[in-house]
Amino acid sequence: MKTAAEVCALPLRARDVARVWGGQRLGSGSSPAIGERWLAYDENLVAAGPFAGRPLAEALAELGAAFIGGVPFARYGLELPLLVKFLDTAEWLSVQVHPDDAYAHTAEAHTGFHGKTEAWYVLEGEGEIVYGLKRATDVPSLRQAALDGSIWELLHREKVRAGQVVFVPAGTIHALGPGLLLYEVQQRSDLTYRLYDYGRPRELHLEKGLAVARLEPTPIPELRPSGNVLLASQAFVLERHAVQGAHRLQAPEESFLLLTPISGSLAWAEGPMGWGETLVVGAGRGLELSGEGVALTAYIPSPQRLEQFPLAVRG
Repeated sequence: MKTAAEVCALPLRARDVARVWGGQRLGSGSSPAIGERWLAYDENLVAAGPFAGRPLAEALAELGAAFIGGVPFARYGLELPLLVKFLDTAEWLSVQVHPDDAYAHTAEAHTGFHGKTEAWYVLEGEGEIVYGLKRATDVPSLRQAALDGSIWELLHREKVRAGQVVFVPAGTIHALGPGLLLYEVQQRSDLTYRLYDYGRPRELHLEKGLAVARLEPTPIPELRPSGNVLLASQAFVLERHAVQGAHRLQAPEESFLLLTPISGSLAWAEGPMGWGETLVVGAGRGLELSGEGVALTAYIPSPQRLEQFPLAVRG
């Protein structure tokens, strides 16, 4: 078995997840429709190498803190604290909100999940999203609006387009509209509190949602990329790498890095990488990419690294 220092990266098998709002771009006509493809999650199986066929969580437990990196290990231990996925929306997702770490680690401690700050990179399509409220609203008014359906008149809606990055901190009321294909990076959590679901027969979570929701307008942060960096936050850094020929990619010393091709044809030392085939690169490890295409990467920055990013990319 290779030691932590000898393993550069772990390739993962994606997991498809059916959703009532899912489209056909991920599932190729499958029924039920595939709404999400989980590209990196600690229950995904390792696709090749000495850990092939085993859950990522088992591999990380053996590779240890040296592979995970000091910053995520100090916060979360030997787990993958980020989740990256593709989303394909044919219908509106529920109007929802996610808790922060403080709420998740107390009120939801039994789930083992963290809070959920997330970001979207729009891959294809133009569509509408819900992002926060039009005006400040109190809890009783928002509860009643969610129950009688008038909440739609309180929500701020905005159009998004391919190539746009949308940062969604925990506590932001939001929803994705139809016609979008997105890459999402988020904290490892499946804590979603639905406030409104258009009459679908699914459970709402009004009291928990109202307890964590921001009840005032929250404009979408206007991010201006700096080099490869699209977004820098305490939860994660999101980068875009355009590859032409040979391209050296280096994970930061303090954190693992998730690498996901989103277009073109790319390869690494172990062979070609398909669309969305994600690598978990060990902290401080480097690898060579080749080909022509675009990849997105995500990692957890140290406070010192975060302070070095220009304000234009900070979420």
